[in-house]
Amino acid sequence: MTTPGISLIIPVYNGGRYLREAIDSVLNQTVKPREFIIVDDGSTDDSLQIARSYGSTLKIIAQPNGGTAAARNRGLAEADQPLIAFLDNDDRFVPQKLQRQVQCLAQHPEAMLCLCRARAFWSPEVPENARGDADLTPQFRPGQPSTWLARREVLERVGGFSAQPECHFVEGSELYLRIEQAGCPVAKIDDALLDRRLSLSNKTADSKGHLDGIMTLMKRRLDLRRSLA
Repeated sequence: MTTPGISLIIPVYNGGRYLREAIDSVLNQTVKPREFIIVDDGSTDDSLQIARSYGSTLKIIAQPNGGTAAARNRGLAEADQPLIAFLDNDDRFVPQKLQRQVQCLAQHPEAMLCLCRARAFWSPEVPENARGDADLTPQFRPGQPSTWLARREVLERVGGFSAQPECHFVEGSELYLRIEQAGCPVAKIDDALLDRRLSLSNKTADSKGHLDGIMTLMKRRLDLRRSLA
């Protein structure tokens, strides 16, 4: 099928353990990105070597550690295609993810962003007794950029990811809030097209940091409502 070009961005920081799975899930897409960008955010493991082993298939950018928001923003600055997709270095796309989202945006030309559901799975190395009671039901997670396919123009309109410390755990949700505030139409696919890995290194494993981020978002939503009242 003929499709608009996609720039796919993976930010990586010490993600060597799962990076090949993430990269291969992109290379196995039924509609492949025209531009595949890896931003290595100062990794001290073998992430950069793994990315380079794919040769010219990937555009690799190495920068000093600045956080996930800074890495995604660097990828955005380098991207040159009209559609933008993201993938975290420990997650995986299902093979039809990009194709389904391209089709969705074609069917909804007014939409600036297409979302899909995410299906959580426990990483095999996590012991059964450490897995807790996480909800593995496929969910819409609009604050998770790996579920997005965005028109480039919406990100140019609202700006990139916030690198403010209070947004460290919720930078995707904070950007999605700005997309909502700007009144940008969003389309949804009611299927799980992302496999979201649960491991002991997930950001949400830092419960205090995650809760602080949620409080920041709640305050921003409240401030917005007050300004519109």
